[in-house]
Amino acid sequence: MKLSDLKTGQKVSINEMLAEYKGIQKVRISNFGKVEKRVFKADGINIYKYYNLAEGTKTLKSEKIELM
Repeated sequence: MKLSDLKTGQKVSINEMLAEYKGIQKVRISNFGKVEKRVFKADGINIYKYYNLAEGTKTLKSEKIELM
């Protein structure tokens, strides 16, 4: 399964951190502006993990992501 195959709201584990896939969103990057990224939000804490759109072809296993 690839990153691009994930559906919004799916629960995953990223390096043993529980997170929810939030889909593709515009994210503000300091000293650059807004860009679209694949967004994961950690459960219970205010931590986000971002992936570039081009990384959508990478497999979940290569990125150490497991479906819950």
